[in-house]
Amino acid sequence: AGLQNTAIYLYHGYLSPTQRQRIFMDLAQADKPCVVVGTRSSLFLPVEPGLIILDEEHDASFKQDEGLIYQAKDVAYGRIVASQGLMLMGSATPDVKVFHGTQKGAIHLASLEQRVGGGEIPEISLVDLRVHPQEYGPFATSVGQAVVQAVGAGEQVIILHNRRGYAPVLYCQACAEPIKCPHCQISLTLHKGRGILLCHYCGFTIPFPGPCPTCQAQTFVPLGSGTERLEEFLSSELPQGTGVLRLDRDIARRAGAMQEVLDSFARGQAQVLVGTQMLSKGHHFPGVTLVVVVDGDLGLNLPDYRATERCFQLLVQVAGRAGRGDKPGKVLIQTRNPGHYCWQYIQNNDYTGFFTQEIALRQAMHYPPFVKLGLIRLSWPVHVDYERSLAEIGAKICALAQELGVQVLGPAPAPLSILRGRRRFQCLLKAGTWPAIRALGVAMKKNLHNKQPVRMSVDLDPVDML
Repeated sequence: AGLQNTAIYLYHGYLSPTQRQRIFMDLAQADKPCVVVGTRSSLFLPVEPGLIILDEEHDASFKQDEGLIYQAKDVAYGRIVASQGLMLMGSATPDVKVFHGTQKGAIHLASLEQRVGGGEIPEISLVDLRVHPQEYGPFATSVGQAVVQAVGAGEQVIILHNRRGYAPVLYCQACAEPIKCPHCQISLTLHKGRGILLCHYCGFTIPFPGPCPTCQAQTFVPLGSGTERLEEFLSSELPQGTGVLRLDRDIARRAGAMQEVLDSFARGQAQVLVGTQMLSKGHHFPGVTLVVVVDGDLGLNLPDYRATERCFQLLVQVAGRAGRGDKPGKVLIQTRNPGHYCWQYIQNNDYTGFFTQEIALRQAMHYPPFVKLGLIRLSWPVHVDYERSLAEIGAKICALAQELGVQVLGPAPAPLSILRGRRRFQCLLKAGTWPAIRALGVAMKKNLHNKQPVRMSVDLDPVDML
């Protein structure tokens, strides 16, 4: 109501070029206060910001990794300093580096001591899949019973499974091999509804059903479950008439489809909503009393120093979807590693406790915020001999690093060692200041300029370590 006479603009990548140009010109000519709600690209619009709010500031999508690489939080800070305005960062699970800044007095901290609306924090329980096997599809029996009971009581259920598609692996029974992407050597994911096998890294597709590319047989077994398979299972197993919806990137491909799903679930037209991490994005569904996490360990053991932080953030955020109405909420997390230190903090909704343990680990292992981090990525076409070139480049990086006071880990094969037809290696750089890492990157770019077939990139403060 307070913004009744204020122009409000919505800006994001799904707008047409004409729409984006119209908004750009309107803002450039604006002579009255206005509000822009948008994605990270909206930071480049021609406004004089008096206030910038970064909602869910912990989200990795604030970093753009392709094309013009930038960290939106840094851009926002630079713009607000230039305009002498105020920047607010909001999150229930802050970035560890940002929260460390509040503890050092560099960032002012304002805390909400109670849940919005005054409701109770949901009860969070772990289900050990080593003791309680998955006997009800991908669910332990007790978890399946909890879903059935909630639906039977007229309540709503959210089920998080951060893996889209029908099955992540399609196994050929004849040649005993999974079908892989020829460009990435990674298993293709079956998307049954779209009738394709899809590489989630390069976009390569082949039609399905179809013959095995290796032996031409057509006898397959889908291994594992994605959100599409989960939706199919629940639709067939839950009582007749139970509405089951799915929300993932495949659904969101069609314009307006994501909002249709959210609106339908909010109106109570479905009892169960299955989806990926999209479900954790601050949605308000008062009818949800149960949240189920199918595989809490997904992402927990990735080769990234922030793997535990990201797991904590995702699960606390999705747990917050339960019990937002009149009835108390409950969260069931299936895991095979119940002894991991993160679970006690997730169960107690204890961000401060998690931060205290996580920051101690980072200090001991020399990771941000105690050092600056850079990543040099190197790649060669898979058919090219790379060993000698890699050794020479690695030696050059180490020599320059020693002069500049930079610690180098690598070069070593990237976790995703072959991607888009190229063999990939990386060097992790640690230093006390950014100029040292930048100087090393600039020197290596000059050294390798026009030296085909090797490609090199330097990523400062990388969010993707794969």
